[in-house]
Amino acid sequence: MKWRDIPKIDAHIHIIPDEVHAANPDSDDEFSFAKVSSYQKIMDQFNIRRAIIMPFNDPWLMSMDFTVDAAHQNLLNICKEDGRFSCFSDVDIRNTPENTCDQIQKALVHSEFCGIKLHPNNSGMNIDDEYNDIIADLAVNTNYPIAVHSYPSSSREQDRNDYCAPKRIEHWLDRHPGLKVIVCHLGGFQWEDAVNLDVHFDISAILPDFVDRYGIKETNRILRKFGVDRLFFGTDWPCSRSVEPTQIIERYLNILDQMDFTEEEMHRIGHVNAELFFRL
Repeated sequence: MKWRDIPKIDAHIHIIPDEVHAANPDSDDEFSFAKVSSYQKIMDQFNIRRAIIMPFNDPWLMSMDFTVDAAHQNLLNICKEDGRFSCFSDVDIRNTPENTCDQIQKALVHSEFCGIKLHPNNSGMNIDDEYNDIIADLAVNTNYPIAVHSYPSSSREQDRNDYCAPKRIEHWLDRHPGLKVIVCHLGGFQWEDAVNLDVHFDISAILPDFVDRYGIKETNRILRKFGVDRLFFGTDWPCSRSVEPTQIIERYLNILDQMDFTEEEMHRIGHVNAELFFRL
């Protein structure tokens, strides 16, 4: 069976609300592709049954009011208009941790929200900062997962002090037993520090970059080291450090078709793990 034929949940995509696109008509970067209508076509073409929209911890990208509450409302509207979408709540560190937790709780009342997103590099705050301890406590108490961006930039590729380095995630997890975490992008090229963490992982953004550096066979071996039951299919569409937005999904499926996963394992990575984890 080919990966195109497997029902899939894309556990990590980005959608920019229509109001932001309308306010920036001359934008020609990768985010100009991040439209609901564009991804809906991708879902129909590639058998993607559901997708989870991840915010950026950057208030300037998700609303024209530049507030978390407005960003949450825009995310909720997208998900209500097309029930194939779910989303994670956003964070703006300009707010106090207490206010941030209030905003998250207001969002999580809605079933369309299935977790909390932390992007240490966009916020400029280390994942193991005390600010994020308060969010982690909320997540444990409410039994919601936190998705953590973990792909240090090329200039800090092996810097274990990077905002999102897996070693920092490890220190943070040690303080919060019972916290459910998704490490996004497998920890980037610090994946060896991430692989033994007691968390789940999405393969978004990093898969083509691993193949470019390591080749198919070694990338296949790396994914198996993480364990089939802990992996979520995800693409980071329309974002990539190595692939054009229009080519991301085909590139992912082509790479995965060359790997040795059984049909059962393909289903687990493609949708079953996410269905169980997110109770979709």
